[in-house]
Amino acid sequence: MLLMKVTKEWKNLLPWKRANDSVQRQHEILHLKQRLETYDIQFPNLAYRPSDVETQTLMEISKTVALNNELLKQLSSEKELAVELSLAHRVGTTLQILQDHLTFIVAMAHIFSGPYPSLRAYISHTI
Repeated sequence: MLLMKVTKEWKNLLPWKRANDSVQRQHEILHLKQRLETYDIQFPNLAYRPSDVETQTLMEISKTVALNNELLKQLSSEKELAVELSLAHRVGTTLQILQDHLTFIVAMAHIFSGPYPSLRAYISHTI
């Protein structure tokens, strides 16, 4: 009997939790949008979806960049060829892949390194 009551109360809380998660995700999206605008990256530019193989490679590159804040700043603001070459060598990819997907890498690196737990959870479920 007690278990049924607790289960019923828990089910009543689920819509609130989903709504709260949605609000949190919206706040994170707005914050990320403002952060990316400082790098001249707009959300419509991120609409391109790479292939599954590319996605895994790009996610690994993004995580590497996220772990190195200085590298992220240099790559996204200065866009220097030397920095891109260094990163390409560090993560074992070609310079062409890095240049073709720079906006994706910068955006994902910010998600991995920033205050975006809801977006990180969403990404981990969709990829």
